[in-house]
Amino acid sequence: MPSYLCSNNNGAYPLAKLEVLYNDDCPICRREIKHYAGLSDGSVAFVKITEQSAADWGLTEEQAAKQIHARSDGNVTVGVDAFVSVWKQLPYYRLLALVIGWRPIRYITDAVYRKVLAPLLFAMHKRRQRRQAGSIR
Repeated sequence: MPSYLCSNNNGAYPLAKLEVLYNDDCPICRREIKHYAGLSDGSVAFVKITEQSAADWGLTEEQAAKQIHARSDGNVTVGVDAFVSVWKQLPYYRLLALVIGWRPIRYITDAVYRKVLAPLLFAMHKRRQRRQAGSIR
């Protein structure tokens, strides 16, 4: 059973309304998620990317590591939309969710995230993996 699920007499059920799949190997991502987790009242479950957790989302580890993913009631959001889903659940970030959710701003932030930030973070992730693989030999 995935670590973000719990079981009761009726079977497994999600602990949180919103699940977020994130790259714990990325120091920037890990720091940001740790901050969000500290603000969360338990309504958000933060799930580290593993082979199994990615498969539970219908993704490979590499696909999952390319962008942040969020899931609620079976609906998956990716990138800026996933961040907005998280921010809506957190105190201090709800206003940011509204601002970023405004269509003209969301369009710009989504383009910057997809074209610049996500590829940069993913390239850094791949570089870390290559360095780790090189140090194992």
